[in-house]
Parts: sequence; structure tokens; C-alpha cells
Amino acid sequence: MKYTKILVGSLFLAWLGFQPISAHAEKEVEHVSVFYKSEAGKELVLDQVEDAKKLDAIDAVVGTFSKEEIKKLEASKQIEVVHTGTRKLRTQDVGLPVPFANFTTNWNQQLITVQNAWQKGLDGQGVKVGIIDSGIANHTALPKVQRKTIISDSSQITYASSATSHGTFVAGIIAAQPGKAGNVIGVAPGVELYSYNIDGKDGADLIDFMTAINYAIQQKVNILNISMGISQADLLLPNEKVSDNPLYIAVKKALDADVMVVAASGNDGRNQIDYPAAIPGVVAVGSVEKTKKLSYFSNTGSVLDLVAPGTDITSLAYSGGTSTGSGTSFSTPHVTGLLALLKQAYPKESAKQLENRLYANAIDLGVKGPDSIYGYGLAQFSSKILTASVQPVESAAAKYVRVNQSKIKTIVQNMNNKKTVHYVKEFIPLYTVTNQLTKAQKTSVEVYRKKVGATIVSSTQKSSRIKATNYTTLKTKKTSTWIWATPVKKSTVRTSAYAVYKDGAKVSGFTFSTSASGKYTTVKATKTLAKGTYYMTLDPKNVRTTKNKTVKPVIVKYVVK
Repeated sequence: MKYTKILVGSLFLAWLGFQPISAHAEKEVEHVSVFYKSEAGKELVLDQVEDAKKLDAIDAVVGTFSKEEIKKLEASKQIEVVHTGTRKLRTQDVGLPVPFANFTTNWNQQLITVQNAWQKGLDGQGVKVGIIDSGIANHTALPKVQRKTIISDSSQITYASSATSHGTFVAGIIAAQPGKAGNVIGVAPGVELYSYNIDGKDGADLIDFMTAINYAIQQKVNILNISMGISQADLLLPNEKVSDNPLYIAVKKALDADVMVVAASGNDGRNQIDYPAAIPGVVAVGSVEKTKKLSYFSNTGSVLDLVAPGTDITSLAYSGGTSTGSGTSFSTPHVTGLLALLKQAYPKESAKQLENRLYANAIDLGVKGPDSIYGYGLAQFSSKILTASVQPVESAAAKYVRVNQSKIKTIVQNMNNKKTVHYVKEFIPLYTVTNQLTKAQKTSVEVYRKKVGATIVSSTQKSSRIKATNYTTLKTKKTSTWIWATPVKKSTVRTSAYAVYKDGAKVSGFTFSTSASGKYTTVKATKTLAKGTYYMTLDPKNVRTTKNKTVKPVIVKYVVK
């Protein structure tokens, strides 16, 4: 078995290998992905192309465009990203019977103590689990599977039954029925499985991956298992930012929809996590052996969250019966299954709350506390995991600081040495996690804030420059108004100049509009807000007042309880 790697335009399952595919015509460009910001942006895209694939759940359209049309879209303020080029993802692998709870299990399930859940009557019933992978074979141990093949390039489709081997193996770890295939039983055999087959002959295409994410959101899937990955080097085009890549944007859309995304760390045995596992918010899973020792092939890195059994795992074979395989492809579905059991037990808890339960109850391995080798530790269904409430192992702000230590150090050094620091992308993230910084770092950030003249306003901090409404009631009111003492010139304010950050990370789900007079800025929350402090800012670059004066930075703080 192998691990698929993800490429821009194509995805790799959790096996090894990568082959980019070029698909550019002389005058027209195929495989173009366009993410829009508004309905006006969507209409603009559809006006440019006749045969388009609309992915409404992730605010995207894919199709073939002329180079002139691409330039027009790139210049529009209503368009978030226009992405061209192709890449491949590859897989990563080198109401039940009464006797169910007493079923004899294999070592991997014993290691994650899943019997604790079964004995409490939990099997994942009522939970929808999506598997973005190869197809899943018709197997007697997998009676509840809804299947959809999403391979846009017909030449990449293979009808050989062996093409379903990887997806079937993954599905068996999650949901194999007891007594149908020897000792193999899924971690959560009661779940509803949704199979999104995107694995072509040469890997999985990025556009097909986006389409699968779109379907998963539309079908209200609770958890997505992605035993696929791609390195950052293979994923990005020259000079491309990760946050502008369609893979990143599509996964973020799923996370914003409160879908739990669980992905394989990769099988290269290196200190760098593959994508999409490396995306903030995704549960990144590494692999351990029976002895709880890290598998030799398992990728490590600061964003790793958990490890689970992934060496010499027995699961379902596409031809019937069982087979054995290794890879982070197969450690990943163990965690997916555990989250499904927790979702059944606590159907009203958010994705983050359920993930925190798993993190808090993991068996700490290696050095004390979260680390880059084992993350929070070995995932398990401990006897204490169903307690009334579980606090995060570490706050989101603390995790951001831990994961980004090197980056933070560089930014602070640049502040101290009076070198260029990007106000929105570098200063604002640090300002939102100030309480987690060292005393010296806090001082540097505050000195820089005063240097650039950033004004802070909140329910407890006032300013004559700007006022705002609903500092502490934004969650219920859904809107806030900024009132500028000196109006800003609307024509100089780009929509993209507004940004929202929380715990070091940029947050989506808000719209900003400036009144014609420039006196007011209206903020609207388009999704339910999680608990915490939100920092909203306006990038002052090129912004002028109605008196044609420069505008100093402002930071508006909102507290959601």
C-alpha cells in the first residue's frame, strides 16, 4: 500500500510519488480555479466562461479561460484567487449485534482503547464520514457506503477492481462491520460512509479534490478523512503563497463549515508535514508501531497533532477478505473513527471541542507536552474522555506561538533592527497573541505599535479617532459599525484592506463595507462566532482621508464569550 501526495491540480493518495501535469493551451488555459468573494464576483466569473463547473459550497468556479479573461478576473476586487496549473495528490501508505462490544480486536484497536467506547454503546451511528481517496470496493463488511466518482479527466479513470484497494483499506479501519472479515472491525462501524473517488491513474487532480470538498460540505459530512498529501514544495507554484492555493482555500471552507478534517502527515520520514495536514485547523496524524515507537516513515513537524497505529495494520482487501499495510494513510482513519464516536456522544459540540477532547486524553509520548514527533500523543478513547467538559490542552494562541517560534523570532528581530515588517501579515498576528510572548517580545511588539501609530479601541479602550458598536455583543448582533472622526476616502479603501485575526490566525466569515461619505464602516459576521477575542484592522497602505491625509492604523477588538 502507499500514501498519496497532493499536487496543485492533482492529488496523491497516502503513498509515494508525484508527477505534475501541464495543461496549458496556446491561447486558452485549462484547469483554472477561481475563488470569488461575492455574488458579483461569481457572476463576473460565469460571464467569462461558458462550460464551467460551479462549486458553490466553497465559493469557486473551475473551467477553461483565455489569458485575457484571467487578467480581467485577477484585477477584480470581487475575486479572491485565480489559480492556474496542475498538481497531483497521492495516497499515503508504504445498531449492531449484541456481541459487538466483546468482539476480539487486533492490536491497533487495543492500543487506542476503542473498547471503552463500544462498552458504552457507541459505534458512530448518526455520524457522516467522508473519505476522499480512491474508490471503495463492494465488500460485505461495508454495507453502508454512498459512492461518487469525481475524476474529471476520463483518461485517468481505471475500472480495474484493484484501483479501489487504498480506499477500501481506509474504509475498513473506520467502519468494517464485525464478523464479516475475520478479526477486522472498524473503530466506528455504525457511521455512514461517503466515498469521494478522486484517485486517477496518475494520482488525484486538485480540481477533483476541490469538487469532493464541495460535495462533502453540501452533504453535511461531519468528518473528512484525507489519507492523501503533497509536500509544500510540490504544491506551490513559483512565488505562490500557501493561503492563495486552491487546496488551502477549499479545506478552509470545510473547516469554516465545522467539518472535522483529519489528514495524513506523510510517509517521507522527514521533519515537514504534508498538505493538507499542515493547514491550521486540520488534525494532522502521524504513525506509530505496536510498541508506540514512531514508524520510520512517519513525517514529523511542529503542526503534528496526534499519532495512531500505522505499521502492519490489517484491514479490508478490495477483493474480499483482509490484507495488511503500513502508512500514515492508515493511522489517519483510526483518529477519524475516534472522532466519530465522540461526535455520537456529543452531537452538539463543535469540531474544535471534540478535537480538544481527543488531544486532552492522548497518551503523552516523547518529551513532556506537545512536541513535533508525537504531537499531543497517541490518540485513544480513554475512560475519562466522556467527562462533562474538557479544556484545551493548550490555547490556540499558545499553539500558534509554539508552532511559529522561528517566524516570531525573525519578526521581532526585524522590529528591533528597524527593518520592514508587514503590518497586517506580521505585526497583527503577533499582537493577537501578545500574552503568550516573552517579556522582551511583548516590549518589542508594543514599541512597534506605537511607532506605526496604531490606535486600539475596545469596550474598555476609547479613542477620539474611531468608535465602534457591539464590542461584546457581535455574536448575537451579527454587525458592528465603525465611526470615523475624520472620514476615509472610499475610493482609496480596498475591501481586501480589511482583515480579521484571532489567536495568530486570519479569520474568514466577515464582510466590510465603507459608506459613500467614508464616515462609517459596516462589519457583518456571516457565520457563528467561536469564543475568543477578534482583532479587526484596516491596512492603512494607500488609504487617505477625505482631506487627502494619510490614515494611521486602527485595531478594533471584539470579545465573544
